Amino acid sequence: MKPVVILISRGEQKPDKLARNIIVSNGNSLNKPVTMSFGSCTFATYLCDLKTKYYENTIALLPYEGDIRELPEDLLCATEMLIVYFDPDDKTLKSHLSEYCSFLNNNDIELGLLLTSKLYEDVKQGPAYSSVKESCKFQFDVIELSNNDDNSETTGYKEVVEVLKNNIWSNVIVPGANIDELNDDLEEQLEGFENLITSIQNFRRISSGMQRDQRLNEAEKLADLFIKMMNEDK
Repeated sequence: MKPVVILISRGEQKPDKLARNIIVSNGNSLNKPVTMSFGSCTFATYLCDLKTKYYENTIALLPYEGDIRELPEDLLCATEMLIVYFDPDDKTLKSHLSEYCSFLNNNDIELGLLLTSKLYEDVKQGPAYSSVKESCKFQFDVIELSNNDDNSETTGYKEVVEVLKNNIWSNVIVPGANIDELNDDLEEQLEGFENLITSIQNFRRISSGMQRDQRLNEAEKLADLFIKMMNEDK
């Protein structure tokens, strides 16, 4: 059974379009939907082939326009992620976030993703990244699909694809490695990022007492460390 990602929408973007955009951004051919059965119900899904440095697998993107509380149990057991689109002017979003968080908890779904066309820096203008993350108790990540750049929507969907690729799905096939080796490698990367964050925090703390040349030298070291980490992940 392929892991299922349920896509729902509270705005102008339809779930089917969300799925299609993800498929295209992943570089897959946009084929016709594949019917999958769960209990006595059938659903149209888009198969998405993921291939990373560590594993390759296929997941099923399932656009859904009904009430997620009415989804069959068999489907919920196969679901490993929930993606929710909302409009930036949706004033009722906050009241629904607790419902989505409960949906994740009640069905042992570890991944949640909120998509919107625009995020604001000032919460008085509209939804801001920090306020949305806090409202959903950090159970969902938040991605802005577009901003003022012409190609920003493409970039936003590529971020969605990266989230999908960074997850270890239940059906992963790791070429030439086992899951323990994969987990060790990911733990090593996480430790590297933690060390980088610590270095940045230390730099901010002590740089105020440095001469300009010293600050530039230390900043260059941090930049080199970041570039090295990015190259190791390729």
